[in-house]
Amino acid sequence: MKRVVTVALALALAPAGARAAEAVFVGSARYDIIVGLSYTRETSPEGEQGGFSRYTSVGRFENVKFGPSPSPEFAAWFEVRVGPPEAGAAMPMNQVSGRGEITDFTIAPAWEDPNEAIEPKITAGPEPFEPVLQLLTFEMAHDAEPEEARTGEGIPNAPLVPTLWFMYSENFSVDGSELRWEYEEFALGAVEGSAVRFSVALGALAEGEDVELSIPFTDGAAKGEWTIQFQAQAEGQ
Repeated sequence: MKRVVTVALALALAPAGARAAEAVFVGSARYDIIVGLSYTRETSPEGEQGGFSRYTSVGRFENVKFGPSPSPEFAAWFEVRVGPPEAGAAMPMNQVSGRGEITDFTIAPAWEDPNEAIEPKITAGPEPFEPVLQLLTFEMAHDAEPEEARTGEGIPNAPLVPTLWFMYSENFSVDGSELRWEYEEFALGAVEGSAVRFSVALGALAEGEDVELSIPFTDGAAKGEWTIQFQAQAEGQ
């Protein structure tokens, strides 16, 4: 099961029906987008056991550009090149795929007998993975928000400025074939994907500004951080 964290930038808020008039968005600079996840996790015979006690991964999306959206529900879509580069053809899409890797990890032991740890044995990987960066509507980005975070008879608040909402997913295979292990004669283990939701002001991307976000990560005994970077490419690249 994917673990999802939702975070919005600190923006002035107003009811959804009072959004400010939006200027026409023509396009953004080209960006390299880097999303990292790093956490540690306490394990013990009496508490959580098995799985990762330390984990770091990074997903990269290169040469990403934003253009006008074909749907009024989105402030912009990804502008994806099609055909040969010299043709200059592009089409709008609401998600892109990247390249990811698990850069550092430690797999914790498991215990059948609290006095005798069973050490893991890696049986596959680590192999690269294909993370996904998806654009969401405001409503999609907040569909799991608790009721107390909503106002106006359950209608979420909306930012005054045009905003892009994203979900990044590590998108591991269903069977976790990118990294698997076993505890001999006791149990099997495999990597599970995590995901995070976040927002970026459209104006920052239209102006070619670099963007950096840091988002806490918590999942049971695991505690760490998501880091998100939008690095604008120099003109002409």
